[in-house]
Amino acid sequence: MALVKPTDKNTEKRKAIMDACLDLFCEKCYQDTSTASISQKAGVATGTLFLYFENKEELVNELYLDCKSEMADYMEDGVWEHTTFKARLRHVWDRSLEWKMTNDQKLKFMMQFSSSPTITRMTKEKAMNRHTIVTEIVQKAIESGEAVTSSAELLSAMISGYMHTAALYLLNERHSKNFRKWSDESFNFFWKGIN
Repeated sequence: MALVKPTDKNTEKRKAIMDACLDLFCEKCYQDTSTASISQKAGVATGTLFLYFENKEELVNELYLDCKSEMADYMEDGVWEHTTFKARLRHVWDRSLEWKMTNDQKLKFMMQFSSSPTITRMTKEKAMNRHTIVTEIVQKAIESGEAVTSSAELLSAMISGYMHTAALYLLNERHSKNFRKWSDESFNFFWKGIN
């Protein structure tokens, strides 16, 4: 008899499995983490893990998508309350940095697996399709005449890359008394560069 997967993705057992997976993949490498160790850390039977995920590969792909979606949701929340290109970008800048600062493990996991062959092409495409807020902001700015570019995608990629690089530096300096000042300076450098 075939196992029927639970359709509700928000069950406590699924969350426990995902949390255990995140902890273990951040502590050890993918190869050194077994489904048995994930189940044990989650406090569920190994058979229960397989009710939710066919294998470890599916589990890691689902975790990757969940992390990406959570970050995207956080960045997008409230962005359209702002009326200018600069204010919308600043909102996304601040929200991205806040999320990364409060989700160290998820950030580490996403960075570890972003170029891993374990993450399928379909998962990468879904993650890219979920992270469109910068492109949407750029497109609105082009429509309103606040931005001039021959490629919204190129400008969006450059903005996203700069935001990520600056965030990694700032995360390493989060305990510095200059953190807020450097965050403001980073945004201002970037804004001058595209304006």
